[in-house]
Amino acid sequence: MPSIYVNTDNSNPASKLFNASKVGKSAAAAEKKMQGAVVDAIDKAKPDFNTDTPGKGYSLRMKVQAEIIRYPLSPTKGGKAEEMVNTTSRPGSATVDGGSEADLLDAIGELTKGNVKAALPVMRIDMTRR
Repeated sequence: MPSIYVNTDNSNPASKLFNASKVGKSAAAAEKKMQGAVVDAIDKAKPDFNTDTPGKGYSLRMKVQAEIIRYPLSPTKGGKAEEMVNTTSRPGSATVDGGSEADLLDAIGELTKGNVKAALPVMRIDMTRR
């Protein structure tokens, strides 16, 4: 089976993959940290997964929570649409009260890596059904 592509392009403001708007002034830094954590986690999962050769695969949408979306968009009668992958994995959680921005970003980075690690087996199984 070819390498499974994981889309990490966060440049479309109308459909952001990494959204940390709820963390306030640190949102842009948190989104960048999330994107970097996904790339790092996928790099460790090579050769089964990649972030640099677009093809059939997935987007991981994280709003300081995670969703698995099939990539590219699925064709429909009216154009193209997202198709969610159902999963029963339980992502972790963290609370950072009164800490520094660095503490917040570290927590978000670690949670993102954990969410990606939990999503890899789900994406492997789902890819065999496509």
